[in-house]
Order: sequence, then structure tokens, then C-alpha cells
Amino acid sequence: MFEAWGLLFNGLAAASEPSILLAIFIGSVIGLFIGALPGLGPTAGVAILLPVAVGFDGTAAIAALGAVYYGAQYGGAVTAILLGIPGDASATMTVIDGYQLAKQGKAGPALGISIAASFVGGLIGLLLLTAFATTIARAAIAFGPIEMTALMIFSLSLVSVLGGRDPLKAGVSLFGGLWIGTIGLDPIMGVPRFEFGSIYLFDGIEFSILAVGLFGLAEMYATAPVSEDETNRARFRFRELLPNVRETLRCWRELISGSLIGFFVGVLPGAGATAATMISYAFAKRFAKHPERFGKGAMEGVAAPEAANNSASYGNMIPMFALGIPGSGTTAVLMGGLLMIGLQPGPMLFQTQSTFVWTIFGSFYIGNLALVAITILLTPILATAAFVKPGFLFPAVMAIVMFGIYSIDNSMFQVLLAIGFGVVGYIMMKLDYPPVPLVLGMILGPILERGIRRTLIGSDGDVGVFFQSPIALVIFALTAALIILPWWMNRRARHAPADHPELTPKVGP
Repeated sequence: MFEAWGLLFNGLAAASEPSILLAIFIGSVIGLFIGALPGLGPTAGVAILLPVAVGFDGTAAIAALGAVYYGAQYGGAVTAILLGIPGDASATMTVIDGYQLAKQGKAGPALGISIAASFVGGLIGLLLLTAFATTIARAAIAFGPIEMTALMIFSLSLVSVLGGRDPLKAGVSLFGGLWIGTIGLDPIMGVPRFEFGSIYLFDGIEFSILAVGLFGLAEMYATAPVSEDETNRARFRFRELLPNVRETLRCWRELISGSLIGFFVGVLPGAGATAATMISYAFAKRFAKHPERFGKGAMEGVAAPEAANNSASYGNMIPMFALGIPGSGTTAVLMGGLLMIGLQPGPMLFQTQSTFVWTIFGSFYIGNLALVAITILLTPILATAAFVKPGFLFPAVMAIVMFGIYSIDNSMFQVLLAIGFGVVGYIMMKLDYPPVPLVLGMILGPILERGIRRTLIGSDGDVGVFFQSPIALVIFALTAALIILPWWMNRRARHAPADHPELTPKVGP
């Protein structure tokens, strides 16, 4: 481990060369703006820059692509907080409290805590990456289809925490998301499912289309032309964008727990930052002193997922560099960049290209620090949306969003689909159905399905194979506890006055 820190020091020195610093700056700025644009995200950003980046020197190319990745993680919070539209899937949890804070006139503090959380999460993720890259990579390979199935079931069980006041409505929303996740070609058999005769649904439904409609367009449909929110937003001041030390320290538990959860979930191939943010948010809410504030504008509700988001981005690097297994769509594109410059990711990379690997890790440290300054400087430009009246802002945003959706496949069908999801989101809002479980089901459902079916194919249909893995058994036990404990505690609280008369409040003298 001590050797790793010495190699990192050399990597930091090598990453300080002007060409690599320039690549880090360009990638960070591009990533920040891509993360802030609804419909795009880190995967699209890295893919867009890939042909340009490979024209750089090999080390500078990967440094630039990595900067786009973690820069997009920073930028995803901007539209999530200001407009209620997640830039990508991993920013979904930030919307819940971030947008509520913006509507209360606290957009500046919310953006400030997101910047601080992104930096802290990134720093903790980098420290863990440096210390345990090789060790954790070996452990992560133990997570096969059985263990991933258990982890996805655990993630889906978080609906008991994230589902709002009515468990039944949360369950309906979750199963709606699971159904949406099955649309498209069967991942095993290759036959179309629920495509309704449209070839446009063969590839399934893009998350960006669902997110833009369900969160962004639905909110615009529901917003009156004149509201008190306009008055609240006018009080927003740019100096509030600076991370508040007091607010940051008050959220220290959420920053640490979110960073740790984000990193270790990010290490697992296929889990990714989205599952990490959901788990960290649920964990923060479960152990908060005032859980009732979550969903209504809690700073902790912004700090936990943003820390997990950025920490997970570095956790994703471990299976890619050390095992040659991309842990997410973004690292798959990034691995393609490594192959294009003639490098083969895997265990031998640390031995044959040690200088390259540790220079890239050093560039991550520099980029994470530089992004704090870049984000603070550029966020006011993006945050000018907070000063624009909804009557002027929403048509402009809708036009940009529609153009972004159209550019995905150059298809008007996708635009109409987003508008349709906007109507669905509006109806859910009016009927008090929580949208987060639907997103949870849509994202994690396909991963769960693939894990279950591949496991059953390998075991000739023997369901008992799911209970033969010690790791899976531990995760199943945690899932059961997550579901049963809240029910048991609520039942105990309801019966406490009857069982213990001394607990019944007295009325009168």
C-alpha cells in the first residue's frame, strides 16, 4: 500500500505537464456542460469526445476522457436543482430535495452543497482508489450473476424508503417502472416485447426520454404562469454558490456515508452510480435525525447522492483498469479509448504500464480539485436560468430539450414519447404517485432480469442456487431487514399506548 502512494506522487508530477493539464481543463469544461444538459450524460460526453481525444498523446487522451466523466458528474446537479430535470440517471436523487430547495429560494445553497459534496465524494473515492485498487478489483470479481441479482433486489427494496407516504402507490409506481424496463428486445432470446408494432421501441426506452418527461416536462405542465416561486427565485444571489462551510460540516455524516457507499457500489460491475445514489439517499434518510425533512428540501438529501455520485465514478475505474471489465456504460467507452491507443486493460496493465496508470490517477486528483474552481466560475452562467421567469424560461428549455431528444435518433417518435411521459408525470403528480420508484424499476429492472435468467440458465432452473452464495445470503438478509423493520417499528409505535398506558399522554391537570 505504501508503494502505491509513492507511485501516486510520481503520477501527480507527471500529470502536471502542460499538455495533460490542458487536456484535463478541456475535458472538465466539456463534461460540466454535458452533465448540465438534459438528455446527455457522461456516457454520451465521453463518446462524443472520443474521436477527438485519441488524436492527443495517449496519456492526455485518457486524462481528457476521464475529466469529461467526472466533470459530467459535477454538472448533472445544475439542471437537477434549478429545473428539476436530471442531466442523467445518476442525478435523479438530487432532484428530490435539490429542486424543492430551488423553489424555496435556496438554489444557491443547494448548488453550493452539491459542489462541496462532489469534491468530498471525489476525494474520498480517489483515496480509496489509490489505496485499494488492486485488492478491491480481486474481490469485485466474486460478484457474479447471483450476487448481482441479490444486490439489485436490495436496491429495489429501497422503495420502502424512497416511495413517499403511501406504500401501495409506491409499489404501483415501481412495477410500472419494471414493466417499462422490459420494453424492447428480450436480452436472452432476442424477441421483441411490448413494442406495440413500432420498430422504434426495439431498443427499449432511453432513460433520458423518461427522465425529461417524468421530471422536467411534468413540472413545466404543472407550473402556473405566475407563481410565488418567481418571487423566491429573484432573491437568489450568485455569491451563495460558494460552498458554505457550516452547511457542509453539518452534512458530514451524509458526505462520508455517501462517499463510501458510492465507491464500493461503483466497484461492482453493472451497479454503477445510479444504484449508489439511491442506496446512499435511502441510507441518509433512514438514519437522519429528521427524516421527515427529506423530499421537502433537505440539504442532506443533496449531499448524500452527490457525494455517492462522484465517488462511484472513481470506483467504476477499478474493474476497468485492473480487470478489463467495464463497470458502466461510460467506462466501457473509456475502455474503448484505452484500446484505441494500444493498451489492454487488465491485471498486467499495472505491471507493464505502471507509469501510465499512475499518471492517469494523478490527473484524476488534479481534475477533481480544478473542477471545484471551474464549477464555481461557470455555474453562475448556467444558473442564470434561476432569474428568468417561467413564462420565458420554460419554452426555451422545452425547445432545447426537444432538440436534444430528437438528436438521439433523429426521430420525432422519441419527442412524442417524451411529451407522453410528461403527461404521465403530470398525472402522477396530481394523484400523488411518487416518480422515483418508477425510475428505480426502469433502471434496475433489466439488470435484475438478466441476472435472474442467466443464473437459472446456468443452474438448469434450480432456484436454490440463489441461496448457495454467502454474499447473496447476507444481501438477502439486509433486504429482509429493510422491509420488515420499518413495518415492525410502525406497528410497535401504533400499539405502544394500548400496551403501555403510562405512555398515553394525559389531558388536563
